[in-house]
Amino acid sequence: METVPKPSRDVPPKKNRLQAKKKKPRRYWEEETSLTAAGASPGPPGNKKRNRELRHQRPKNTNIPKKSRFSRKPQLPKKPRELRNPEPQRSLSGAQDPFPGPAPIPVEVAQKFCRIDKSKKLPHSKSKTRSQLEVAEAEEQEISIKAARSELLLAEEPGFLEGEDGEDTAKIRQVDIVEAVDIASAAKHFDLNLRQFGPYRLNYSRTGRHLAFGGRRGHVATLDWVTKKLMCEINVMEAVRDIRFLHSEALFAVAQNRWLHIYDNQGIELHCIRRCDRVTRLEFLPFHFLLATASETGFLTYLDVSVGKIVAALNARAGRLDVMTKNPYNAVIHLGHSNGTVSLWSPAMKEPLAKILCHRGGVRAVAVDSTGAAEPNFDGLESNPYRSQKQRQEWEVKALLEKVPAELICLDPRALAEVDVISLEQEKKERIERLGYDPEAKAPFQPKPKQKGRSSTASLVKRKRKVMDEEHRDKVRQSLEQQPQKQEKKAKPTRARPSALDRFLR
Repeated sequence: METVPKPSRDVPPKKNRLQAKKKKPRRYWEEETSLTAAGASPGPPGNKKRNRELRHQRPKNTNIPKKSRFSRKPQLPKKPRELRNPEPQRSLSGAQDPFPGPAPIPVEVAQKFCRIDKSKKLPHSKSKTRSQLEVAEAEEQEISIKAARSELLLAEEPGFLEGEDGEDTAKIRQVDIVEAVDIASAAKHFDLNLRQFGPYRLNYSRTGRHLAFGGRRGHVATLDWVTKKLMCEINVMEAVRDIRFLHSEALFAVAQNRWLHIYDNQGIELHCIRRCDRVTRLEFLPFHFLLATASETGFLTYLDVSVGKIVAALNARAGRLDVMTKNPYNAVIHLGHSNGTVSLWSPAMKEPLAKILCHRGGVRAVAVDSTGAAEPNFDGLESNPYRSQKQRQEWEVKALLEKVPAELICLDPRALAEVDVISLEQEKKERIERLGYDPEAKAPFQPKPKQKGRSSTASLVKRKRKVMDEEHRDKVRQSLEQQPQKQEKKAKPTRARPSALDRFLR
């Protein structure tokens, strides 16, 4: 009787043989994996056991230095991605990007946003200081590149007036400008007919959205000029000489006939500052929270609105003060006088920083040059005209934390980053004279006594002399390092050899 032979273990069944013949369809995204598998790529999971065995075969006595948790030198930040050489990337379809990486940024555009002057370097600085400067320069370079890259998104440009040949642009009226611009810009034009309580003094808030104006006959009002919504309107029943918004549109100051008054955005009087009397002009410094007032008595007063205290009261000694403006770059106040001079003031100095003789007649107005009438691309994080009440409150807290002291106002604000060596030396000298000794002086070396006859008088003198020689070498080395360049050796004059006649006469 015939029996059906049993299939051996080596021979697969028929169905399995058919399944083995069928190949798995290859997808287009599997091309990269097949290419990397052919090259020097990590092996299949089966090789993990071999790697584990090799790891256990390391000798136990090998001394491997451990990495310290605290780095001795400050680590430099990673280079920005724009500076790296990116490898050509492949898409899912396998196509190669002809322009890999971010678009290049011209050096001139990035230099515009760089604030660190690399030309000024410390000639002899410590390694720690140099490493910190390198870190700051690398961060500044990365930030400037990012700022230059984001500038490409600012499509708006500041406007300007361009007249015809021989035409004076000062004679162009507002009506002519409205007819020439687009519809969106023309919709921002508005006209206020205020002939009853004038003349008026007006001021815009820092965001540029709110307008405050005060008339000579006591009319005071604030409004949102974009929506034409009136915020408040009052009559103080006395002359108004000037008006200024404070750090936000919620508060504004009014220089009335006798004293200085502070109001909120609803027209409620909050403070009456009687120490500032007969004020003629007002200016507000937003980064210092200082309200500068010029009075008829010739005093320039700085009021800190964050704490309600007068920081400085300076006597200009030039009579009545009717002309005042500020320089937004360095927060220096400019005063115009009747003798034709303009003086520059800071609350840290009792005398003017500078005096300029402009012309022979009296000064009627002073203005500081700026980048134009308005900036179309505003910074929403600095002054956002569309911010909510919650955002305004958060901004006020941040501005108070970043408040600049009044003592730092000077002509050149970049000078604050430099070290005043003369003042340091003078302060050290005065301290030595006051105490009678130098507290920073190094104490003389006293060798410690040793046993077994090693603390004899000769050995002590020898050790003291050795320390003195080391200190002398250090001083000589420092003095040589401080010299900017080695002076050229001067040639010594050589004497002429005397002749035989000269020797005979001698």
